[in-house]
Amino acid sequence: MDATLLDRNQLAERWCVSVRTVDRARQDGRLPWIDLARGRGARPCVRFRLDDVERYEAECRIGSGLNKS
Repeated sequence: MDATLLDRNQLAERWCVSVRTVDRARQDGRLPWIDLARGRGARPCVRFRLDDVERYEAECRIGSGLNKS
């Protein structure tokens, strides 16, 4: 398992989308995330595991038909 973590900005840059789009994917439950603050403080410290991101990307390619051989 790859322990690499991405923050919201890094993921938005990877996908060439806005941070708000990343937030929607997280809030809709489509993308697993980690709260590094663990409930301390007013706002979560949102991070995404690279493994989860890559799995989500693969599922999206398969679902859209882009991964056909």
